Amino acid sequence: MFKTRLLWLCHALLLTACAIPASKSDTPGAPQRIISIVPSVTEMLFAFGLEGKVIAVSDYDEFPPEVTTKQRIGALLNPNIEKIMELKPDLVITYGTQDVLRDRLQSVGIHFYPFVHGNVDHTLQFMLDLGRTVGTEVRARQVVQDIRSTFDEVRRNAPAARPKVVLITYRGAGVLGAFYTVGSRAFQHDLIEMAGGRNLFADVEAETLQPTLEEVISRKPDIIIETVPSRERAEVAQRKKD
Repeated sequence: MFKTRLLWLCHALLLTACAIPASKSDTPGAPQRIISIVPSVTEMLFAFGLEGKVIAVSDYDEFPPEVTTKQRIGALLNPNIEKIMELKPDLVITYGTQDVLRDRLQSVGIHFYPFVHGNVDHTLQFMLDLGRTVGTEVRARQVVQDIRSTFDEVRRNAPAARPKVVLITYRGAGVLGAFYTVGSRAFQHDLIEMAGGRNLFADVEAETLQPTLEEVISRKPDIIIETVPSRERAEVAQRKKD
């Protein structure tokens, strides 16, 4: 039941963003050729109605489905800087840690906007700031307001029982003990708590951590959830059969 509620919460956020009629940016000076290396920010841009101005995305962008028509320019660890330059963007959404790419963009006068991971409040504030940057401030406020309403509804319907949940965000193929989970500074922590669970590592003030298998077992989780990229689902299903 908890898994269903958490999945519903995640899907509700996406559907909320997509359900509001999109309004195009008419703000003078707003970016017209945007590249996003951050999949979550790509989703925000599409939710703001800017799919026509997004000219390229990362290799890992999969949602919304329309993103499949966009050119690919690498990802966090391997951005194709030369291709980015060839596309002549007027705004590039980067990760906050991509210093080499940032310096290269600055050297040729291309504006960039860094995304830094954080909790839910941080992410919603980023959406508002992004909306102002790309000329869709009103649309961004609408999306954020609807997301907050969804959060309030989920909190109101959360059950009294609060199972202990460990969320595995990454695990090496075929390896049981080498995996990452989230601490109290991650947005996934907030989603777990909203859905009525207790993050198994809520006492760790970090976004991500790599606990040992023994440490997880000692904390006695009630529910284990593992996230898997859609492109790897078939492989994971086969590993389960084996």
